[in-house]
Amino acid sequence: MAKLNKRQIIIIIIAIAAILFTAYALLSGGKSPKDVKDSNPVGKDNYISSIADDLMKNSISLADAYVVGRAEADWGKNPFWEKSSYREWASRDDAKTKDDPAAKTIYSGYIDIGKKKMAVINGLEYSVGDKLEIEGYVLKKITAAKVVISNKGRGSELEIFIQE
Repeated sequence: MAKLNKRQIIIIIIAIAAILFTAYALLSGGKSPKDVKDSNPVGKDNYISSIADDLMKNSISLADAYVVGRAEADWGKNPFWEKSSYREWASRDDAKTKDDPAAKTIYSGYIDIGKKKMAVINGLEYSVGDKLEIEGYVLKKITAAKVVISNKGRGSELEIFIQE
């Protein structure tokens, strides 16, 4: 038998101690969990009622619930923009979507598995050269920061930056 080092000896001693403790616990004449009765059921009730009281004290008010609901809802526009800046942005955004359906394309994920790169565009995964769900568009280039899609009909290219 090979000579044991210090760490192996310690592990064996701990394992033997665990086995001996388990054997003692099983073979001793102590009470089993089935024999043990609730000695203080009133204490449990008091504990549960105190927790319920604490939860009721910390419940949110109607005003807080309204604020949380409004914060979680989608905002139609940025409330911190000036009116003129927002109008300019909204008109530019509307003009883009009318002319080009690819303007609403969202690049939301980048996957790099060794030599294969994939992009998540509008919730679907694409590789370089794949045709997009938008008619006439093909994925030309994928980087971590942006993708380049090309319109076969017009011969134009569109860079879409990642949105996290």
